[in-house]
Amino acid sequence: MQDDLLPIHDWSLNGRNEYIESNRAIIELIIDQGLEEFDEQTAYSAFQSQDRAKNKIINLFCAEQFEVSNLPIEMPKNIRLFSQIAFWVKYKTAGKVYTGNRVKVELEENYQSSQSVDNDLKISELASNLEQLNHCVAPDIIGYWLLANKKLLRELASSKSLKNYADLDEIKNEVSDTQKTRYKADASFRYLTLFLNLDSRFGNFDFYQKKYLVKGLNRPQYVANKTESHHEKHKVRLVIKNIIHQFHEILSSIDDRDILERSLFKSIAKSAVLDVYEINKSDPDRLICMKKLKLLRAKPSSLKELQDET
Repeated sequence: MQDDLLPIHDWSLNGRNEYIESNRAIIELIIDQGLEEFDEQTAYSAFQSQDRAKNKIINLFCAEQFEVSNLPIEMPKNIRLFSQIAFWVKYKTAGKVYTGNRVKVELEENYQSSQSVDNDLKISELASNLEQLNHCVAPDIIGYWLLANKKLLRELASSKSLKNYADLDEIKNEVSDTQKTRYKADASFRYLTLFLNLDSRFGNFDFYQKKYLVKGLNRPQYVANKTESHHEKHKVRLVIKNIIHQFHEILSSIDDRDILERSLFKSIAKSAVLDVYEINKSDPDRLICMKKLKLLRAKPSSLKELQDET
């Protein structure tokens, strides 16, 4: 591929989004080709799967904080930028994962001995997505997420990258224990939609995004500060049901050893999700949604077996 193929002229946020929109098919193909030539275990440690790698790299390129001035001088400023998997791995993980042979060997040894991704990488993944969530929600929601995931964070041990949020685990607004349970589930649900890039998986996600991933007032219900018609509320609930279905599908596609993702799924595997999102007992889909939520506690392999049986 020649260096002048599809040069990137406009590096503004809108320009980068337009570039992706115009060239997505070939960009995804280039990323796929780059991954085939790249170290498989290092790529897995950073992205977990090839499909996630494509979504993550494109989202990193389209992120507001992405700056062309921070690219290495030798980095191509055209569509070949997306073939530079080593750069995207390092950029995504804040340098936690490198591609030198010595580190490749260490990653392989760690994977074989523990059958899990390195804790530093897990923490980097959690922190970067928590930072993204922090831009989208009120402070109390971050506090509820930290409360909901205390066990996971303890297992990963303390981290400088998460200390910025240490003072946010106290909730400003006092609510009942029942409401706390609901908001912890809500915070975990919002986080997981970002962590799994659901905005790229189906077209009507923006109905959820415009209500629950907008930084409104820091008070219950912690949603966008706008009035809704009954029809609009109905649309949002339909999207939430679709998201639950998507979560179920995604969990069934991951590995049993993906402890981080499985822990995040478990934090929303409860009926409190349906309560906080007003999918009440009169809703004919409630029982189906509840069953799918409870199954998020299961091993991915067991979900695959259930799908094979049906």
